[in-house]
Amino acid sequence: MLSLHTERLSKGADMSDIFDYLTWRGDLTFGNAPLCPVDALIFSILPYIRLETYVPDSPKAEPVRLADAASAYLRDHPAGAARDDHRRLLERLIASPRFAPLRLLAAQKELNFEDGMQFAALTILLPGQNLFVSFEGTDDTLVGWKEDLRMSYECPVPAQLRAKEYLRAVAAAHPLRRIFVGGHSKGGNLAMFSAVHSGPEHRHRIRAVYNNDGPGFCDDTISSPDYLEMRDRIHTYLPQSSIVAVLLEHDSNYKIVKSDTVGIMQHDAFSWQVLGNDFIYATERTAFGEDTEEILDRFVKELSQERKRAFSEALFTVLEAAEQDTISGITGNKLQSLKKILASYAGLDPEMRDVLNKSFASLNRLRKDVRRTRALTDASKSS
Repeated sequence: MLSLHTERLSKGADMSDIFDYLTWRGDLTFGNAPLCPVDALIFSILPYIRLETYVPDSPKAEPVRLADAASAYLRDHPAGAARDDHRRLLERLIASPRFAPLRLLAAQKELNFEDGMQFAALTILLPGQNLFVSFEGTDDTLVGWKEDLRMSYECPVPAQLRAKEYLRAVAAAHPLRRIFVGGHSKGGNLAMFSAVHSGPEHRHRIRAVYNNDGPGFCDDTISSPDYLEMRDRIHTYLPQSSIVAVLLEHDSNYKIVKSDTVGIMQHDAFSWQVLGNDFIYATERTAFGEDTEEILDRFVKELSQERKRAFSEALFTVLEAAEQDTISGITGNKLQSLKKILASYAGLDPEMRDVLNKSFASLNRLRKDVRRTRALTDASKSS
């Protein structure tokens, strides 16, 4: 999960989160209380935590207990060596009779610079002949961000193909188990894509797909027979100010989740509000979320596929000039990175520089247009 350092709103009685869920229901086994959307969100966070060192990578391997893998991770990653909320989550899962005995396998992490692929996944074996396949969303790497942008003009991208391959391998290794699939951010998209393309021999075993603030598709996937067969089993959740889940093409079947932070920071799954075994839902999205969706939707549709490809290549040519593999590497070395980025921009082929300039100008024009429309709408409502 992208490290969104959020400033949370003052927490009131109606602002409970996944940690409160673990307090309320962490003692209930899956035999007493079946899988719920909050469980699926917790499972969708796990691939972001580097557990592959402690969990076998094969779907046919002997699984390890979640508590054992989490304990080993915490031993090797003391405070300051890992995200605080990741450490806190693992500590709570270890102490939970619901989660501690679950078994993990097929922990895989791949970062392929040549193909431009960022991928990670984990499988959780649940009681009652069930399993949950969880896909990681975008991490901090430039490779991951570039692959995200590729999704606006290319389908499938490498991570989608890898996710399909992964789900099929897990399903084949556990032929008697019912399958649940999920992910957060890009992981939600990978969950949907892999389930839709899992093949008739596996698709009937998939009980539910949990897409937590993940983007849609750039092609005709949502009108394909395979997607329509899966559609009623896909559950999409997005926060009120989401700018991720509204990217590309989705159907309108989603639920709006309340968050204890604002704006883009609502993408952080730890900020989602929970009550009992479900989220706390809102009836409408925020003006920020709606306006950002309109800006990005119009921007994506305004550019041709080739123009989007050229924009992506030009943008990442400039960013990669910083000689950092991660976004945090760039921001952590601001002065050096900025000098290299500006030098790269100045040295761009004139055509590539023109693509960047016109694309950002288009975004700015759309932003002003949408803001103007919003102001007129608000004025008419108040008059």
